Amino acid sequence: MQGQLVVKPHRPGRARVLAGAIVVAVLVAGYVLFEFGRHEGGFDTLEARSQHQGLQTRIAELSAENEELRQKVALLETSRGVDREAYSQVEGTLGDLQRQLQEQREELDFYRTIVTPSDGQSGLRIQELSLSPGAQASAFRLHLVLVQAAQHDQVISGVVNLSVDGAQAGKPVSYALGRLVSDADAVPMGFSFRYFQNLEAELLLPDGFVPERVNVEVTPSGKQAKVIRQSFDWTTKAT
Repeated sequence: MQGQLVVKPHRPGRARVLAGAIVVAVLVAGYVLFEFGRHEGGFDTLEARSQHQGLQTRIAELSAENEELRQKVALLETSRGVDREAYSQVEGTLGDLQRQLQEQREELDFYRTIVTPSDGQSGLRIQELSLSPGAQASAFRLHLVLVQAAQHDQVISGVVNLSVDGAQAGKPVSYALGRLVSDADAVPMGFSFRYFQNLEAELLLPDGFVPERVNVEVTPSGKQAKVIRQSFDWTTKAT
């Protein structure tokens, strides 16, 4: 029996496809085995992707919040500066107005005392005595205000004497005005006015003397004039 010749078509493309399919199958099988191993080790690809996406979202949210906070801080800083400046200006203006108002009220009360005293008493009186620090530690400026209330038909004149009571070396001491001023010839202090008069004196206290009280004696001119005596606590005020 004569042998038969079998002719098979040569298809190189199919071989390449088959080889490629085998390679892909091997890769897929490898990846599946790799993922299976990671899954068995506690790693989940889908969960990892979800977490990654969540982190990206949170980062975006935090970035937006951070930028918003920065803008708010910048706005607050600017507003605070503006508010502080405005508040300072308003506060300063209000303080000035309040001081002016207080001064005007005091001035008004002062003139009312001269024209129509609230107690209804007329004649000479001591309106105010104040003390303020001088240039030296033991130096003080005394300011005395005399007024003539209600009666202004004539000029009133006279002299003022005063003394300062206190302690020195633990003992009570009293110094007359002549011992406390540099110009003894200016004692007593004279006055002459119809409505009011301001009197001032520079007092220099002896070393170690602690003043406690100022005694003022106002002696108007005239035989029937009434002497006014009044004491004030030694209290200094800032200049």
